[in-house]
Amino acid sequence: MSRLLVGLALSLALAVVTVAPACADNWQANLYNEGLPSHLVAVDKNRRAFLFFEKKSPLKLKYSFPCVTGQLAGDKQELNDLRTPEGIYFVEYKIASGLDFKEYGGIAYTLNYPNPVDRLRGKTGHGIWIHSKGFGLVPTRGCVAIGLKEIDTVGPQLTPGTAVVLAEQLDESKVPQPDNGTARELRRLMQAWSNAWAARSRKMFDYYDPESYSKATENFSAFRQNKERLFKMLGFVKIYNREIHALEGPGYWVTWAEQFYAASNLSTEGVRRLYWQRGKDKKFRIVGMEWTPRDVGMRADFQKGRLVAASVPVATDASSEAPLPPRLDMPEAPDEKTAPAAPPAAVAEKLLAVSEPLVPRRAPAPPPAEINWGAKPGMDAAQGESPAAAPAPVPTAPVIPAAPETAAAPAAPASSAPVTPEAPAPAAQPVAPALNPETRAALEKAVQAWNKAFAARSADIAALYDQQQYNRVPGVPRGHSYNSVQRELERQFRAPWLSLISRAPVLEIQGPLAVSRSEQLVVGPTGTEQGVRTFWWRREADGSFRIVGSEFKPAELGLAANYLEDVSAAVSADLESWRKAWEGGRLDDYMGFYAADAVQQGRWGAKNIRRQKETLWARVKPTLVQLSGLRLAMDKHGIRADMSQTYADSAGHTDRGTKTLLLRFDGKNWRIQREDWAPQAPAAPAPAGQSAAASRRSAQRTLP
Repeated sequence: MSRLLVGLALSLALAVVTVAPACADNWQANLYNEGLPSHLVAVDKNRRAFLFFEKKSPLKLKYSFPCVTGQLAGDKQELNDLRTPEGIYFVEYKIASGLDFKEYGGIAYTLNYPNPVDRLRGKTGHGIWIHSKGFGLVPTRGCVAIGLKEIDTVGPQLTPGTAVVLAEQLDESKVPQPDNGTARELRRLMQAWSNAWAARSRKMFDYYDPESYSKATENFSAFRQNKERLFKMLGFVKIYNREIHALEGPGYWVTWAEQFYAASNLSTEGVRRLYWQRGKDKKFRIVGMEWTPRDVGMRADFQKGRLVAASVPVATDASSEAPLPPRLDMPEAPDEKTAPAAPPAAVAEKLLAVSEPLVPRRAPAPPPAEINWGAKPGMDAAQGESPAAAPAPVPTAPVIPAAPETAAAPAAPASSAPVTPEAPAPAAQPVAPALNPETRAALEKAVQAWNKAFAARSADIAALYDQQQYNRVPGVPRGHSYNSVQRELERQFRAPWLSLISRAPVLEIQGPLAVSRSEQLVVGPTGTEQGVRTFWWRREADGSFRIVGSEFKPAELGLAANYLEDVSAAVSADLESWRKAWEGGRLDDYMGFYAADAVQQGRWGAKNIRRQKETLWARVKPTLVQLSGLRLAMDKHGIRADMSQTYADSAGHTDRGTKTLLLRFDGKNWRIQREDWAPQAPAAPAPAGQSAAASRRSAQRTLP
């Protein structure tokens, strides 16, 4: 009997250990003196205290305001449970218009709930903000609210990326506490992870928990395959972190830093966040990752030679393959062993940012704290959301059938008032899904099927829609009808090709429906568009999912870098083939890389370019075309490629400068749409015996 009781006690203890990480109820936060940011917000839900700390050696309390949180106590677990989450979050952006004054005070700062660990734990919901109240502080639906004067005071300091600690309790008299070594160790781990990435070492993948990362962020296997492909393709990778920070959450830690990424094909900067949990072996591993492209000034420092790697000591790992820190003077030219090391500023000038900062100044606002479109009478008025641009409906296959009894009426914008729905056709009652592993896998498979059919412009996409129930199910935003969506799909599918970049979907349950939200970039012959694509899915009796509502909200999400990574190998291969054809003087092969309407230094059309090259190469043959330092950037008409170029011909003439190409994809290959050349001015005076006029003519000579 005693053995039975002991076994039962052990089973219960194990059950507690297994379940505990999924909930942060009554979490008491601690702030340690290692890796703290310059300022942060902490909320004590129990005392209803809003605390703003500033790092003044050490961290000190600057403001303390009364606040209110969710109507119910405890950690948020699911949509509309009226609770405020507990954990580490970050300010995303400010909403300064279109909000109901009574509910939100006119200003709100959005948080990144759910974060990767929340998704790992199966939490649902959205729209957790810091805002005010127009007429007195009353409990919220899950947000944190402070007074009107208080938000005017602290608001300007709630910049994007500000850390926010939401806890049941936090004792500001004990802030900060001495670090027990964990924060310092995690800062070293993030730097070691960055060094492994910069070294293009497979040791980078040892820092991840593959199973948890797949659930919280993206499919780890696909992530690893993509990175390994890039490791082989790229000539170099440099990673610079500016002051790594660390905070402890309920059952996890977060490290983050402003980061500059540079490779042989592109460079970009922003904020990188890593979410860590201990495994069964007691070692910390990455379970989630977030990247926010943002202009943080690191590229400017890099160009001036002032950017250095973080000085956090790297955790020791005795191995001959241990990654080395990135070097500022890492050469790009093929003859790097013999070429003298360029000064930092000279190397920096060879790198261009992918594009302007990819974070919008005014990002579209998601539904405020737990309000669903049309969930209750009067909710639309309460949320006060400013009208958004009509969603860009997705393309459709030409063979998709139209709804038999639906008139082809013009589609109403998604942000307009709900239209009166048509009488729904009789249908079987939907099966209410639960977001268990089986349902999550089925939904992810359905989203992947839509992505695959869309990119392939396939008629198979029609089977994913519930033609009879589309736009007729309660809880789905009233937008475009089934017929109008299909006609728009037909129009887009007439394009000769489409490319789709899609991040892992965020899944949740809303009543009888499942909802998927995917950050996507669509690239086609006419341009690019990125934003958040949302599908409302209805589960059929046979367990399959069908789309009963859809929405696309344009937004800048930093997916241009993902697209450039995907296509950079093909672009590089085509440019190398073009270079070889040029250097070898093979006219037919050379002209095969130009679009029919290409422009080359004032020559319009492929016919004129060909005629000029025939005349020139009959007299003088190219003998050397050397390219280095390729940089790729998104352009509304395709991809812009900049590179350093050295040219020589059989007459003994040489040129050195910058070649810029505008490349356009035709469905199979990258074609040159426009070609420009900027010669490099000679640094040294004319040699003895050469006239000044001859020197100027040589300097001004442009490439043929």
